[in-house]
Amino acid sequence: MYSCYSLRAIVTVAILIDVCLSTDSDARVRKKETKFPPPQDDNYDYSDERNNQLTNIDTPVGFLSPSVQEYLELGKAIPGRPGTDYPVLGTIPYTNFYCDNQPFPGFFADPETRCQSWHYCDIDGRQTTFLCPNGTQFNQFVFSCDWWFNVRCELSKKLYLINARLYGRPKVDPAQPHRSITRELLENIFNDE
Repeated sequence: MYSCYSLRAIVTVAILIDVCLSTDSDARVRKKETKFPPPQDDNYDYSDERNNQLTNIDTPVGFLSPSVQEYLELGKAIPGRPGTDYPVLGTIPYTNFYCDNQPFPGFFADPETRCQSWHYCDIDGRQTTFLCPNGTQFNQFVFSCDWWFNVRCELSKKLYLINARLYGRPKVDPAQPHRSITRELLENIFNDE
């Protein structure tokens, strides 16, 4: 019994010596890893790194629901750089826009938010503020959120005048009164043979 354990010990030591001698000594040297990445030059674009990190993450199959996958893919579909080419707001910010300062009610883009938010001024003076989805801005010409590359936000204030036509009263021509429904008219319509 003693000899069996001795034989195993000798074989184990021999294998360890063989492994140590056959391994290249340079391969065993480990490089010391720094905690912080090396400094980048002033022209380094951090948004590219952020976007690349998000796109290179591998997730297990079935980990994300189809709706989440579609949402993540949508962000890649919007051309341009978020925050640079178009604003990226998650909540409606406070701005200095007041409906009291507008001569008429209507829809108004807010240039302070680069037109991502817009205001509705009701005919009784109430103000309601809305936020366009990321990648879109309020198009003052058509009164709706549109892709950022279709909107010229700097012209929005000049287009506020378009709101004047929204609540204008139609001009009625007094020479043409409304047609009255008479018995004679009904007989002519229904008894037409």
